[in-house]
Amino acid sequence: MCLMLVTGTGSLRADWREELSSPEPGGFPPLRPMTLVYQCGWSGLSAGQVDVEFLRPSPNICVLEAKAMTTGLARALWRLDAMHVARANVSRMRPLSLRQTEIYHYQTIRTEVDFDEAGVDRLRKSTADKNPARRKRYDFPNLFDLQTALLYVRSQKLQTGQIYRIVVFPATTPYLATITVLGRERIKVKAGTYPAIKVDLKLEKVTSDMKLEPHGKFKRATGWLSDDEDRLPLRMNAQIFVGSVWAELEKVE
Repeated sequence: MCLMLVTGTGSLRADWREELSSPEPGGFPPLRPMTLVYQCGWSGLSAGQVDVEFLRPSPNICVLEAKAMTTGLARALWRLDAMHVARANVSRMRPLSLRQTEIYHYQTIRTEVDFDEAGVDRLRKSTADKNPARRKRYDFPNLFDLQTALLYVRSQKLQTGQIYRIVVFPATTPYLATITVLGRERIKVKAGTYPAIKVDLKLEKVTSDMKLEPHGKFKRATGWLSDDEDRLPLRMNAQIFVGSVWAELEKVE
C-alpha cells in the first residue's frame, strides 16, 4: 500500500529541496519477514485485494513481493491484475530495483526501474503501444521507492508533530512525500484491534525542472501504523479523483 498523497501549494516553494529530511534510517528495528493480506475498497464497497510478502533472502537485502487484483463487482467493471517486486539494501534503506506488471483487459504494462546513487533508470512498455519503449533517466540523490519509503518512515521516532519529507519514485514519476505524525489512538481493522500511530500523507509531483505541482489524481490520505514492534500499515483512507478509497489489513502471517 502504498505512500501516495497530495498538496496544492508546492509550486510556489522554490527551496523545497532544503526542507528534505535526512535520508538516514532511524533506530527502530527492521521489519521481520512476513506475509500481509489487505482488502481494498471504494467508499463502502470492497473492490480489491493485495497480498504482500516481505522477504530477507540475505542479511543486507530485503524483497517486497506484492500481488493485487480487483474483486467482485469492481472486477466486472475494471479488470486488473498486478505484480510488484522490489529489492532494496536493508541496512542503508536504499532501493535497488523494482519490476512491475499491470494486466488490463486491453493491454499489459511492464515497468522496470533500476536505482543507483545518482538517481534512477526507468523503462515502461505497453502491449498497446506500437512504438519501441525508450529508457528514461531521472537524476536525484537519495530517492526512495514504495518499499523503502515505508521502511524509512517506520524506522523513525514518529513522535506527535514530527514531519518527514522525502522524494519517492513509485514506478514512473517522482513525488515529494510529506508525512506528518498526528498522534496515537486505537484502531480496529479486519486483522484485529491495535494501538496505532496516525499520520497525514501528502504528495506533490516533482517536475523535470525541479518545480512542484499538485498530484492530478490524489488529493489527501490518512494512514495508521501499528504502534508495536512491527509498525505495520493497518489502514489507509485516501481522497482521489473518483472519491474515497481505502485499504485495510485483513491477515498477518
